[in-house]
Amino acid sequence: MQNAQSRTRSRRWIGRGALVALAGAAVFGISPALPALAATWSSPVTLPGSCGSSVAVNQAGAMAAGGTFTASDGTTHVQVCTSSNGKTWQATDLGQGGNTPSSGHRIAVAVTPAGQTVAVWGYWPCSTCTAVVEAAVHPAGGSWGAPVTLSTGLGLAESDGGLVIGTDGAGNVIAGWSTNPGDATDAVLRAGSSSWGPAATLSVEGSIGQAHALSLAVNSGGSAIITFNGGLNSLYAVSGTVTGGFSAPVWLASGAGSNHYNPVGTSQVALNNAGQASVAWSVLNGQTGLLTRSPSGAWTDTILTTRTVPAITVSTAIDGAGNAIAVFGSSYSWDLAGGSWKTAASLPSGSSGGLAVADPAGTFVYADSTGNAFTFTAGATSFGTGSGSHGGLADLKIVPGQAVLLAADAVSAEPVS
Repeated sequence: MQNAQSRTRSRRWIGRGALVALAGAAVFGISPALPALAATWSSPVTLPGSCGSSVAVNQAGAMAAGGTFTASDGTTHVQVCTSSNGKTWQATDLGQGGNTPSSGHRIAVAVTPAGQTVAVWGYWPCSTCTAVVEAAVHPAGGSWGAPVTLSTGLGLAESDGGLVIGTDGAGNVIAGWSTNPGDATDAVLRAGSSSWGPAATLSVEGSIGQAHALSLAVNSGGSAIITFNGGLNSLYAVSGTVTGGFSAPVWLASGAGSNHYNPVGTSQVALNNAGQASVAWSVLNGQTGLLTRSPSGAWTDTILTTRTVPAITVSTAIDGAGNAIAVFGSSYSWDLAGGSWKTAASLPSGSSGGLAVADPAGTFVYADSTGNAFTFTAGATSFGTGSGSHGGLADLKIVPGQAVLLAADAVSAEPVS
C-alpha cells in the first residue's frame, strides 16, 4: 500500500438539537425551491426466484438481482436472477452459500457495461469451519461459470457490514469484505479476464482495529473509495483505483461509544467522475456524521451530532456537479457544490431510512424503507409525489438513463434524464 496523502479537515460540531429535522425552504436558505421530478416507475416485475436482496443495472438496461433460499436439505443456496431488459428474467441456483456474513449483504451483484454479471457471496459450511468468500461470473450472452473461492477468512463479527462490489466504465470489477479477525480486503476481476486477482489487504486489524461496516463507491474512470469503521468504531477510508490499488487507510472521524471488540455502525460513500465524494455514517452511542471530499482528496465539513440511541440507517449520493445529499434516520441534508452541509430537514411524511442515489446529470432518487421512491433535482426542499410503497426496500441503483428499485422480491424501473 502507498503512504496516505495528508488531508486537510475542517469540522463543524453542532449539538443534537441543531440537527433536529426541520421542514421548509427556510431551513436551507434556498430560493426558489428546485422542482421535484415526476416519478414514472414501471409496474413491479416479480422475480422468478429468491433474488430479493441486491440488484444491479448497466446503461444498456441489463439487470441482475441476487438472494438466497433454503433448499430441501435445509441448506442455504445462492440464487441470481438475470435479465437483458428488466422484463424477462431467468433464475439460476449457484449452489450452497449466502448464509454469512451476519449482517449487510450476504450476496452482492454487479453488471458491467458489456453485460457481464458478477455475483459475490459468503459461505459458512459448518459451525467449526472457516467462512469463505465465493464468486461466480455470467458472461454476456453466456452461462454461469463454476463458483471460485476468493478468500478463506471471511469475518463473521456482528455488524461486520457484509460484502461490497462495484464496476468501472471499462468493465473491471472490484469486491471488498472484512476478513477474520478484521482486515479490510479486496479482489479485482479485470475486464476481459476469467480469473480474479489475488485478495489484497487494505487495512490491518492490529494497526487500526477490526474493519467493519464496509461501503464501496466506484466511478466510471476506475477511481474507488472504500470506507469502513475500525477500532473504537472510528471511520476510515482508503482511496485509489480499481486496478491500481489503494492508499493506506486515512482516519476520518472518531467513533466514540463502543470498545474495540464491539464492532457496530453503518456507513455509505458515494463518488462522482470528478473525484468528489460524500459520506454518511453513524455509530452506536456515538455520532452521526456527514463528510465530503474534494477532487484533490481533502476531506472537509464533518458534521457530528452526539447520540444516545443505536446506530441509524444512513445513505448518501452525489451528482456530477458535486451536489450531495445525505439521508440519516428520518432526516436529510444537502451539501450543494461549493457550499457545505445544510441544517437537517424532515424526510417526506411516513419516510425513514432507505437509500439515495444520483446520476452524473443531477437526477436524485430516494427510496424509503417501504419502497416508496421519490425523484428530484439537487437542492430540492420538497421531494414531490412518490411512487407509492412497493413493499420492503432491498436495494436501489441508478445509471445514466435508468433507476432500478428492488422491493418485496420485485423489480421496478424508472427512466431518468
